[in-house]
Amino acid sequence: MPPITDQQASVVALFVESVCYGIYLVTLGLSLRTLLWVKHGEGMKPWSQVNHLMLAVCLIMPITATINLALNVVRAVESVGPSGISEQFKDLGSDTEVTKFFCVNFQTLVADFMLTYRCWVIYNRSWLMAVVPSLLWFGVFSASTLNLVVLRQTHDESLTAAKALRPIITSFWATSIALNIFTTSLIVWRLYRAEKGLAVASLSRISDSSRGRRGRDSWVSKVMRIIIESGVLYTSVAISTCITYVTGSQGVYVTSAIEMQTVGIAFNMIIIRVALADSTGYTQKTTKDTIPLQIVARQHTTDLEISVTKNTHTDHDELESTLARKRSETMTESNV
Repeated sequence: MPPITDQQASVVALFVESVCYGIYLVTLGLSLRTLLWVKHGEGMKPWSQVNHLMLAVCLIMPITATINLALNVVRAVESVGPSGISEQFKDLGSDTEVTKFFCVNFQTLVADFMLTYRCWVIYNRSWLMAVVPSLLWFGVFSASTLNLVVLRQTHDESLTAAKALRPIITSFWATSIALNIFTTSLIVWRLYRAEKGLAVASLSRISDSSRGRRGRDSWVSKVMRIIIESGVLYTSVAISTCITYVTGSQGVYVTSAIEMQTVGIAFNMIIIRVALADSTGYTQKTTKDTIPLQIVARQHTTDLEISVTKNTHTDHDELESTLARKRSETMTESNV
């Protein structure tokens, strides 16, 4: 069987990207509902309670995702014209190809910026903890800018054969992957330490009636799992894109198409799943201490309050019993 050509790979990529785009639109709708509506269908949130940054990113990402898909459709339509699709693949400096590269780079930069922002916020806006992620982000930005400049001057080579672009695009993906792995690890480590600290602080104050609930996942552990799963989803696709490009495989058309839509899907899923974890989390009407922890995924405010149950109702019952016994003894002595 002859190897797959660029033309055939582009057709497969268009189909796969269309499927992923449909999934992305579903997650976009659910994400907007989470950001704009009060829980349990109680109407829209006041504008002051809406997380404006998250909303802006949610509205920007579908623009570039839609443009990229539309340009792929245009290229497929033009392939049946007089020029033929082969010439289109060799003209990487055309307006269509440059715009497509811009959409992919922009989508990646936005996602990496939001991940860096989450890391900065979750560490109580510590600039020290954001230094390395920020440097990596600027590395991705620099590679993206240089990529577009060189791409504009490339007119006689295909994507898989353009030697001038290979080190730039490889650096772009490698830096983005490093940023995602490093920053996600920082976020998970922060959440892990917070949960362990809460477990130690509350261990001596958990009553027998509440010990049965200790096996249940805490809200923080759920958020940890969500962050890890979303990070693995995006990073695995980015690694696949990098590998297929470095090896010169035509599969890069398919993996890059998936990556384009996966960025938005992973971002939306964090918002949706954190909101679901928050709404299904168990609460107790007892006295609680709160430990400040910063996290972006919360609605409007970035302060996360993690409850440490004291279960003061048991001590209260014992106190009432003691007071009643004392009053009875006092009345008996007075009668005597």
